[in-house]
Amino acid sequence: MDNLISQCDFKMRKTLDSFIKEVSKIRGGSISKSLFDEIRVDCYGSQVPLNQVCNVNMNDNSTIVITPYDKTITDDIVKAIQKSDLGFNPSSDKDIIMINVPLITQERRNELVRFLNKETESFRVSIRNIRKEFNDAIKKLQKNKAIATDEEKSGLKKIQEQTDSHIKLINAESMKKEKEIINI
Repeated sequence: MDNLISQCDFKMRKTLDSFIKEVSKIRGGSISKSLFDEIRVDCYGSQVPLNQVCNVNMNDNSTIVITPYDKTITDDIVKAIQKSDLGFNPSSDKDIIMINVPLITQERRNELVRFLNKETESFRVSIRNIRKEFNDAIKKLQKNKAIATDEEKSGLKKIQEQTDSHIKLINAESMKKEKEIINI
C-alpha cells in the first residue's frame, strides 16, 4: 500500500514538473534565456542544445543577441530557431544573430491566457488519471483480499489528498503565469 502511494506521489510530481516546464515556455513579460533551453541545433552530425553552441544575451526587452562560438554553424542556429515553435524570425550576419521581439498586444495576451488555461486543464486531467490508476490498483488489492477495507479507505483518502495538493500547485503556477502575461 505504501509503495503504491509513493509511486502515485512520484508520478504526480513528475506531471507537476512537466507542467512548470511547459508553462515557462509561454512568453509572459520580458524574454528569458530559458525560452531557448529546448532548442536543438543540427550540427556536427548530431542534435546539440543551443546553449552549448552559442551565447544568448538580452540587450533590452525587445532584442536578443545570439553569438555562435563557431561562425560556420550560424545558419544551422537560425534554422533551429525558426523550426522551434517560439515564433521568432532571426536575422543574421556572419558573426551574430539578432532577434527583434515585438511587444505583445492585448489580443495576443488573451490568446496566451486561453492557451495557458487549456494547458492547465490538460495537466489537471493528467493528475486525475493518475489518481484513477492508483485508486483502481488499491481497489483491486482489496478485491483480491490483499488488504482490508479500512486500508483501502485509508489509501484512497491519501491518494485524494495527493491529487488535491498537486492540482492546487498546478492552479497556483497557472495563476502566477497568468498574472505575468496580463501585467506585461
